[in-house]
Amino acid sequence: MTRFVGQPVNNGGIRGDRRIAPHPPLRAYYEKPEERQAFLNDLFNKTAGQYRYIDRAAGLGSGRWYRKKALELAGLKPGMRVLDVACGPGLMGQGAVQLVGQAGFVIGLDPSVGMLREARREGCRRVVQGVGERLPFRDQTFDFLSMGYALRHLSDLREAFAEYWRVLKPGGIVLLLDIARPRSAVLSRLLRWYLKEVLGTVLAARSGDENLKRLMAYWWETIEQCVPPAIIVQTLEESGFLDCQVTERFGGLVRDYRAVKLAA
Repeated sequence: MTRFVGQPVNNGGIRGDRRIAPHPPLRAYYEKPEERQAFLNDLFNKTAGQYRYIDRAAGLGSGRWYRKKALELAGLKPGMRVLDVACGPGLMGQGAVQLVGQAGFVIGLDPSVGMLREARREGCRRVVQGVGERLPFRDQTFDFLSMGYALRHLSDLREAFAEYWRVLKPGGIVLLLDIARPRSAVLSRLLRWYLKEVLGTVLAARSGDENLKRLMAYWWETIEQCVPPAIIVQTLEESGFLDCQVTERFGGLVRDYRAVKLAA
């Protein structure tokens, strides 16, 4: 496990207006950057019903356990108010609900109506349609904000992180889980082969839905071309977060970003 700790840059707001996309436009899937969100909504709507199986296969059955453990290690406690951004079918939110107990609450947010439908089926009672770059919540509403393996699907890290800072209370925690390209070239090639060739083909054959093969190919492209962790940490700092850290596991395959909003 490797941990990098950044230094605070400021106490809120973002300097300049430069956008930071997590990866360049992927023109094999959409022609223009402004078409990206519509492409994602359509793809995730079509594959939402299979997403739990995808998660089990991609994470070798450890996904739910890992999410809950990461939330606990990051400081999620009973009674906290939690926003789970890009909640998908509620895999992260379920662990959060168990940790905050009856005294707290969890709201899941996702742009995909299909994913929100699946989250409700899993018992996530509070869900809202929306995107991370424009959160439909008041300032200083939440104690904790999580995002599980969806950082690569944002359009602008600066805009999203500014929103995360805005809706968190002073002392609030942000936790971003991500799958990333491993540092090892051999492990990177194995991951590419598993996601694009093996898992995508098996999922499509099992379900009869070629959208699953397209989803896994897109997954890999976003992983391979994602900005390095130093850029993500720096953007968190420039958004006003302190104690910005990234913990790497499995040769950089899994990266957990944690940061804190300065307490008043």
